[in-house]
Amino acid sequence: MAETHNFRSAFHGFNREDVVRYISYMNNKHNDQINQLNSEKQALLEELNATKNLVPAEDLKETVARLETECAELKARCAELEEAQASAAAATQEAAEHTIAEAELEAYRRAERMERAAKERSEQIYRQATATLAEATSQVDGAAIQFKQLSERVNMQMAELQAAVEGSKAALAGAAATMYTIRPDDE
Repeated sequence: MAETHNFRSAFHGFNREDVVRYISYMNNKHNDQINQLNSEKQALLEELNATKNLVPAEDLKETVARLETECAELKARCAELEEAQASAAAATQEAAEHTIAEAELEAYRRAERMERAAKERSEQIYRQATATLAEATSQVDGAAIQFKQLSERVNMQMAELQAAVEGSKAALAGAAATMYTIRPDDE
């Protein structure tokens, strides 16, 4: 980044116009670099904000609400089954005089069928919930990877910006030192 610049000689050092032009050139170059890096930083921040909205939380909330509703329905169905089983047991006691063994067997079969149907529905809902959660996890993982990559790019750009600022400070310090060395003596 250090450029050598030939200044024309003047009476007590270098030509003042050459030095002023050089300092102005370096200042403009520094400002251009800062503006470019700031615009790149802004573009990366906008991209980062866009990736934050990849996984809509509303969809996940709706899915969770739907699954909770289905779970509540299943619990109600289980309560009905328990009531049906209880009523079947009561019916078998009342029909104890009439083929007790046959009535109990039929009640047991009915309860078993209902229980099997409830288990199948419960397993189906469990599989759906698991699949939905796996998909949501995958989307969140993808968004996290994109966020990490974007974050690394922003950090790299910030490091470049900091290096450019440090280089410009060094160039300006060198120019100031040059100015002090060519300053005419006040004798």
